Amino acid sequence: MTQDRRTIAGVGWNAWRIFIGLAYLAAAVFNTVYTLPRSDQLDGYAEGAWFGFLEDFMWDVFMPNGDLFMILVIVFEVAVALLILSRGRYVDVGVTASVLWVLGILPFLAWPYLLTNIILALMQGVILFRLYDRTVWEMFRNAIGPRDAPHPS
Repeated sequence: MTQDRRTIAGVGWNAWRIFIGLAYLAAAVFNTVYTLPRSDQLDGYAEGAWFGFLEDFMWDVFMPNGDLFMILVIVFEVAVALLILSRGRYVDVGVTASVLWVLGILPFLAWPYLLTNIILALMQGVILFRLYDRTVWEMFRNAIGPRDAPHPS
């Protein structure tokens, strides 16, 4: 096994990672509360598809099964968030999945979302430049300190 030569992430890199992870959790909440109940109204993605076969897919497969697809999207968003907020290779897997996701949905997006997703992929991808040796939960626990330590008098 090769040693990872990336620098361990500092405060700024971890703050950015936390922001991205929380953004995915927020997207999952939004999609649960708002989009899932309206999954029959997502025809704009079909109309905006770049290629005829993608438009056909949206009309013939996605739209009749909108609830199922939205549930899968929500599960994916939660999984990506948990991976990004984790540590080590799990962060890499989460960020890679995130970048592939925002690039993979490009053919369903119209302007200006197209440009937004390309920028978002780049902004998320930079997280891979550092190594994350602690989970977000470990960072917060360490920042708070041990609960059973004696109080200094």
